[in-house]
Amino acid sequence: MNKRQLLFVTYQDEHVDEGISYAIELAKAMFEDIVVLLVQKKDTLKSQFDTLMTGVAFAEAGEHETAREIVSGAGKLLPATLNSKITELVLQSSKAGVHLEVRHTDKDVVSGIRSFLKGQGNIDKVVLSPAVTESEMLTTRDLNRLVRTASRPIVTMTRQSVQAAREERVRKGAPMRYVQSTGY
Repeated sequence: MNKRQLLFVTYQDEHVDEGISYAIELAKAMFEDIVVLLVQKKDTLKSQFDTLMTGVAFAEAGEHETAREIVSGAGKLLPATLNSKITELVLQSSKAGVHLEVRHTDKDVVSGIRSFLKGQGNIDKVVLSPAVTESEMLTTRDLNRLVRTASRPIVTMTRQSVQAAREERVRKGAPMRYVQSTGY
């Protein structure tokens, strides 16, 4: 597809759908498609390293089959709950008339975005989900470095802005009522 795309970055966890409604509305307003990039948390990367080192220890002890099982089974499949949430995201975006594509990487936020953008010339802007923006894993230094090197606009979201967007949708759907103030 040659259509412009919006890159929505979030973690591969239970908060994968947080902020997607804003991204869908933004893509709809800009006549763009969405690519959801699922990145790893740094602690997940540490966990993968620990698993790899456990496999190495078993291999050194002569338990080669056990080592292969440990190393090959680590993090290869997405959890079933994550798969169901991704399916819901695709359905939600298709109902809104926006094409949504899901990609995942074993890299952290900054590395994952950089490597993804290298091969994609049609990404118009990068939207970071509230889970990414508010986590302690993405430091201010990392965010500043990403802004300097991404060569695309970076949009950050907070949970407060997500809540405001939900309230705005409720207000649009409900009739507006004028309540006269009683004064001070």
